[in-house]
Amino acid sequence: MLSMYFRIWLAFFKNCLSREMEYRGHLFMQFMIDMVWYGVQIGLFEVIYLHKPEVAGFTQKEMLVFLGTLFVTDAVNMMLFSHNFWHFPEYVRTGELDFFLTKPASTFFLTCFRYINIAAIANLCFGVGFLVYAMMQAGLLVSFSAIAWFLVLCFTGLLLNIGLQTAFASIAIWTVAGEGIQYLYHTVFNFASRPDSIYKGYMRRAMLFVFPLGVIASVPARALLGTLDVGLAVWSVFAGVAVLFGALQFFRWSLTKYSGASS
Repeated sequence: MLSMYFRIWLAFFKNCLSREMEYRGHLFMQFMIDMVWYGVQIGLFEVIYLHKPEVAGFTQKEMLVFLGTLFVTDAVNMMLFSHNFWHFPEYVRTGELDFFLTKPASTFFLTCFRYINIAAIANLCFGVGFLVYAMMQAGLLVSFSAIAWFLVLCFTGLLLNIGLQTAFASIAIWTVAGEGIQYLYHTVFNFASRPDSIYKGYMRRAMLFVFPLGVIASVPARALLGTLDVGLAVWSVFAGVAVLFGALQFFRWSLTKYSGASS
């Protein structure tokens, strides 16, 4: 079963790569747009550190490690899933979802992993390079266990991100015209592009335990910085698995209420 889905995904990848190679200028522009976003994030904190030596417990060099982690996790999500999240409401509105429902494979897989963002591969390379640079600037000597925790937490952060986007996408099945859902999610996701310790009180608890976007980049970064709270790390793993499982159940239930293009 897994080999079948891997072959399907590989066919998707080849198709997307072939299409993007026909429009190399567009591919380059996609990459540059993301580079501008990365530059804005770096520039924002550079300006802040002109006035303060420390922000929410992060020194300037430690903040670079956080940003590197953010860039890596964002690039993986953009490469594998985010493009499909933007396409899903269109499938519902036009009735194209009917086509996926008739296929002998998971509707979730076919709709949510159909498109691979080729430009995001370059973003991922940049993110990894920036993270390594940030770690060198911070003078970090990272242990094997810290790297293992970092990889596990990045993976569960990706599961969390996919789960939340799946839940938001499922709403389009109920509303039919749900194009604004993507903008709502990405507006909320902006909270994840800041360290969790910036938020205080109820806001921080909400970002960690209610709508846990705060764990996507902050917790893996703390694994590299040596300030990881084991309890929070365990919660991050649990939250990633639980949110994705719950989102998949909601997605499948929503499909049972889908009336099809004929309606």
